[in-house]
Amino acid sequence: MRALGHTVVALCIGCLGLVGAPVRAQAPEAEARVYAAASLTDVIAELAKGFEALQGAHVVAGYGASNTLAQQVHEGAAPGVFISASAEWVDKLDGWSLVEPGTRVDLAGNALVVIVPKDAKDRPATLRDLIHAKYRRIALADPVAVPAGKYAKAALEKAGVYEGLKARVVAAQDVRTALTYVERGEAAAGIVYATDAAASNKVDIAFRVPSDVHPKIVYPMVLVKGANGKARELHAFLQTPQAWDVFAKAGFTKP
Repeated sequence: MRALGHTVVALCIGCLGLVGAPVRAQAPEAEARVYAAASLTDVIAELAKGFEALQGAHVVAGYGASNTLAQQVHEGAAPGVFISASAEWVDKLDGWSLVEPGTRVDLAGNALVVIVPKDAKDRPATLRDLIHAKYRRIALADPVAVPAGKYAKAALEKAGVYEGLKARVVAAQDVRTALTYVERGEAAAGIVYATDAAASNKVDIAFRVPSDVHPKIVYPMVLVKGANGKARELHAFLQTPQAWDVFAKAGFTKP
């Protein structure tokens, strides 16, 4: 797999001890921390503004690949709300005894789409079309660790083409970076979430990936142990009908 230069979108807000177990940072009482998968960047930013207006609390958000955010929490980042793009990284936090019991909820769902640069001449119609050499770079989130990349890899494997094109895969640090590669024309095609494609005016959707060729896409949300009162209020707010309207407008689906 190939890698290109990228823009870092995750906020590294962990606090590490010099020796032994990590020292866990604490958020100020008037501050709500949230760690959210990169594909949630726009919707959580919008909801944070609404929450701040209602609750008078400042939301500090970190966005990035779910695996990166989970590792930051594991290494001592201040506890708060954690929203992953797959169950795997919430399960990891739970295995590390970092999840507040009874706070896990499936918040939203999503779909995969294949995208091309705006007005591109070459447009695949199926996953098997991506094997053609004219798609010389194909952008995915890292298919080894990042949920969006894992979903995409599973779909390509189901189509029987992953082994044939993996040398042309550009592995991005998260799904938003994969989108950027296609926006800039650095990749001839990419596989991202439908919501990411909808938020960009620099790419076109070539086709929607059938949902039965990859694991179900779900965004589980939890509270990290030790989260303060404002983070708990944010956790509750994100489950309200008001919040769901914002998710739905952005293209997310019911889980």
